[in-house]
Amino acid sequence: MKRIITLLLMVALAAMLTGCVQMHMDTTIKKDGSGTMDMTLSLSKVLTDAIAEMGTGDMDDDIGEITEIMDMDKKELKKSLKGHDVKLKEFKKDIVEGRETLNISMEFKTLESLSFALREVMGGEDQGMAILDNGDGNYVLRPHEYDWPALEVEEEEAEEETVDSMDDMDPAKMQKQMELMGKLMGAMGEIDISMKITVPGDIVESNAPTVEGRTSIWAIDSTNMMSADSNMEPNIVFSSKGLKLKPVK
Repeated sequence: MKRIITLLLMVALAAMLTGCVQMHMDTTIKKDGSGTMDMTLSLSKVLTDAIAEMGTGDMDDDIGEITEIMDMDKKELKKSLKGHDVKLKEFKKDIVEGRETLNISMEFKTLESLSFALREVMGGEDQGMAILDNGDGNYVLRPHEYDWPALEVEEEEAEEETVDSMDDMDPAKMQKQMELMGKLMGAMGEIDISMKITVPGDIVESNAPTVEGRTSIWAIDSTNMMSADSNMEPNIVFSSKGLKLKPVK
């Protein structure tokens, strides 16, 4: 779960700096604990043009990690999910209204299954989401540590990096970076980051800024990007009445 939150915050940070990244995550959990997850990640043409012109090595590290997700391979993802009770329903890369867009939809049997799948998509730690018994007739959805095999990391030959001071930087390169940053800042109004989680029982308590019915919503856009609460780790208490799911022990 930390990786999910970290990525959302990275997207938010990149959006604050450039306004060129949009990301939506929408998770719906059914009465038996299974459910669906839809994710859309989209990059503005202004950003993709800047990356093409400068390369990710010259861009912000957060943007570099986001573009790595955009470059993931469908076959490799399906292979990594095999045997983990997750079905990849959609994996589609497209250009929508000039934006490079990735849509991923999954069906999962448990939140552990979904958490594993999101780790495969985003990389990172073994923390995901789980539903536990709250001990008062309610359940609680919150971050949970799982014990999965370590992710395979490709070994890359280390390269020395030279950091130039402002005095040593090539004036032409500096001018290009300034021009590109100006274009990126001009797209500030495109910020649109959201995470939605819909639980199968009536919500008793949620730490989300917005709750609509059984859906908890965390959102960042151009109107609240400077004041949005950075605590996006879900903690949702909801009624267990009529549910068939098995909470984690």
